[in-house]
Amino acid sequence: MNWNVLIQKKFLVVFGLVIIVLILIVIFKLSPPKQTRPITTPIQVKTYSPMIGEVFSNVLQRAEIPSQSANQIIQTLQKIKFKFTSLKPTDTVKFFYRNDTLIKMELKKNYSTIYRFDNFTSGNITVAMAFKEITNQVKLVKGKISSSLYESMMKIGENPNLISNYSDILAWEIDFFTETQTGDSFYILVEKKFCDTLCVDDGQIIAVRYKGTCGDFSGFFFLDPKGNRDYYDSQGKSLRKAFLKSPLRYSHISSYFSRGRYHPILKIVRPHKGIDYVAPTGTPVSTIGDGTVTFAGRKSGYGRFVEISHSQRFKSRYGHLSRFGASVRSGRRISQGQIVGYVGATGLATGPHLHFELLQNGSWVNPLKIIPPRAEPVKPEYFSAFARHRDSILVLLNTQN
Repeated sequence: MNWNVLIQKKFLVVFGLVIIVLILIVIFKLSPPKQTRPITTPIQVKTYSPMIGEVFSNVLQRAEIPSQSANQIIQTLQKIKFKFTSLKPTDTVKFFYRNDTLIKMELKKNYSTIYRFDNFTSGNITVAMAFKEITNQVKLVKGKISSSLYESMMKIGENPNLISNYSDILAWEIDFFTETQTGDSFYILVEKKFCDTLCVDDGQIIAVRYKGTCGDFSGFFFLDPKGNRDYYDSQGKSLRKAFLKSPLRYSHISSYFSRGRYHPILKIVRPHKGIDYVAPTGTPVSTIGDGTVTFAGRKSGYGRFVEISHSQRFKSRYGHLSRFGASVRSGRRISQGQIVGYVGATGLATGPHLHFELLQNGSWVNPLKIIPPRAEPVKPEYFSAFARHRDSILVLLNTQN
């Protein structure tokens, strides 16, 4: 073996390794140091909803916003003429914090209007408003009864207001508590309000149908040129009766119509010519039908009292009211369901309740035994317009069915 050659080879290997190490050292020194990401403190969000009747300044106080920031927020809103009295429990106020310091705020009014407040840390708060477009889309809601109407519609994601409005339209045709059967079908053609792709509310119900063992009932919304609006069947007959079943929605009867009842205050037996509905003070009282107010004021034992004259020679009377409804004056026209007043205990009353009377041809009758006629049908001069409207809805139903 040639030792000289071997030594030369080892020398070359070692020399090469040294060169590689030196090159790596140079590269490492010349390359920029790695940037380390700063540690960002996460943002904490606190959400508040206004309580009933609460003003905006109280929301800020409840959220423990410093007085200086609270004053700047209010002054900023005043500059854009914000209506502070328009706060609702459905509104939301969000406060964004970093390291316990308030950095921004968001006030969401309904689904389409958002106020965003920034620059809290600089002390010069700015506000920007974002508006999202609300669009109406006609949708067909349909399904089958599996238990009650309410539970069946809730199962498919509908809200209680739509269920209530649907049942109100057909209330005189169907008793939804006793006549619905499993397998019955319901249909609602309704305008739904969308914000982006989110359905935020229900609008006008255009048409309804219920098909079951109790019958097949349909209703079409129609607004005539004179401004009369109602739901009618396919023949133009109103789905409403001339009178509501009750002037109060949530109540119970404490005294019925009677030819002889012991009066708790006068301590005598005398006829009770109406029905007493017990309800909390302030409960809205609605007129049972369209008519004209013939009296609105105080009337001896009735206390605050309203009398309404209807067609078909009927009069309805409402006593012991705590106050009257807006625009309820003698001589004013009034529509079925319009508020005539609020439950109270004025006059000869032992507690808050509504004393309700119904007269036919000048004589008192038992309201619970009257079978009222239907409300006014489509006027003859508008029936051809109604028929075209009805047929267009049927075409729409068939295309969405």
